[in-house]
Amino acid sequence: MMISELSKQKALLREKIKKNTGLQYLQIENILGDVDICLGTIMKLMKDGKNAHEKFFSDIILNSIDAIIGLDTNYRVFLWNNGAEKLFGYKKDEVMGREFDFLIPENLLQKGEKKFLIDEVSRNGFLANYESERITKSGQIINVSISRFAIYDENDKNTIGSVGILRDITTVKQLQKELREKENLALIGEVVSSIAHSLSNPLNIISGNADYLLLNKKSDEPEYEELKTIVEETTRITKSLRGLLNFSRPLVVEKTKTDINKLVEEIVSKSKYTIGKKNIIIKKSLDKDLPQVKVDKAQIEEVITNLVVNAVQAFTGRGEIIIKTKTNSNSVYIEVSDDGSGIPKENLEKIFRPFFSSKGYGKGTGLGLSIVKRIINEHGGSINVKSQVGKGTIFTISLPIK
Repeated sequence: MMISELSKQKALLREKIKKNTGLQYLQIENILGDVDICLGTIMKLMKDGKNAHEKFFSDIILNSIDAIIGLDTNYRVFLWNNGAEKLFGYKKDEVMGREFDFLIPENLLQKGEKKFLIDEVSRNGFLANYESERITKSGQIINVSISRFAIYDENDKNTIGSVGILRDITTVKQLQKELREKENLALIGEVVSSIAHSLSNPLNIISGNADYLLLNKKSDEPEYEELKTIVEETTRITKSLRGLLNFSRPLVVEKTKTDINKLVEEIVSKSKYTIGKKNIIIKKSLDKDLPQVKVDKAQIEEVITNLVVNAVQAFTGRGEIIIKTKTNSNSVYIEVSDDGSGIPKENLEKIFRPFFSSKGYGKGTGLGLSIVKRIINEHGGSINVKSQVGKGTIFTISLPIK
């Protein structure tokens, strides 16, 4: 089109020069030849400038650390930059032409998130900093911040697609969660400490008086059982308060080189008192090459013991508990598994929260696992849980070697 228009303009210019100057056609052609060279140079400069400009913006989009995903009017992928490859794990040729909903977790699809995103951009032309979850090629769920905007034609009337910019905020969300937990723990600690101190003295007086009266009673006397119950219940409450006070105090870690295998052996040897008359077997699978690690021995013993006690309490009949140790170049792992009743899925996120308990009234304060997590965090390690109702539970602790 441009060449055709240029030829047309040259013909008009030729006639105009002829009319105004009276020059011969050969002279006019020489002039027009010079004009062609000038126009060619200008067009080349314009083209080179445009190409450099386009390449500049193309490189920005392609190499952005954020995922930039272009969708056509049918919501199929036509643009997939390097940031998208790194974030989601899919190569460009794996996603081109696919609808974008393969990135949305199933539970969010069922809630209508795909329709929400389409409607929001259609209605407003954009969506800014919308926080949600996405699923990677490996199946990992990540937190993302999404900004999307519509792309219009040259007349800014018809939509020809849309572009989404997704930023990984998984680490930010985790840090926010940890900060909230620490703030909550600090507040709980203050309240608990105040309550525990207020109740301790009256309980000691009640327990002491009941104990004193019990000394003068025989087991067949009417008041004996009532007094005995008072002593037992006040003792139980005092023990719970002691746990609450321990929870509210700052954790002091005194690390020494510790043989984890030896520690497990000691815990298993004492477990007969925990098991009592229950038909439960505790097995060991210990890595002989396990290195010693610098930990607070008493605290790690409390952690493993707590997990074993929880497993024992979860059994109503016969059961098996397995304690494993293993290692790699960076960490030592302790695994406590059982074939008990398992933990319902809705409780897995709650079990490490202070005061959460599924054991029922009078069977614990709900602080055991929160203290376990606190101890492991103070040691720079991590604790994870996998469970399936009716099949059992596995707690895995990792402790850094260095």
